[in-house]
Amino acid sequence: MEISVKLSNNLYQGVSNLAKAKKKSVGEIIKGAVKKVIAEEAEVLERPLAGCSDAEVLAVANMKMSEKENWRMSELSDKQREETITPLERNELDALFRVFQVGNLRKSQGIYEAVLRGLIKTSDDLE
Repeated sequence: MEISVKLSNNLYQGVSNLAKAKKKSVGEIIKGAVKKVIAEEAEVLERPLAGCSDAEVLAVANMKMSEKENWRMSELSDKQREETITPLERNELDALFRVFQVGNLRKSQGIYEAVLRGLIKTSDDLE
């Protein structure tokens, strides 16, 4: 699958400099960075909450999508409803929706674990 990504000039320059130093293409550097982040995030998401501290469990239970991501997902959803969404925007919306789904699943797991531990009685007790 091929996707397009908009980068700020500063970010592109940094990636370009790293690519030159490592004698790789800009694309290879970006793919490597994405793979690394996904592996790290998957490790965090798959980590059993039973082994986490109370503070970590409560942090997971209180997780929320960032305001910027939430705003963008709403904007793209509106465009989809109006049938003015581009294929690139549809891919972005799909990715944001996946982040939302995975985040909500993990949040639910955090709430469950927090209730089991007696840290909260219901999700209404969260911040």
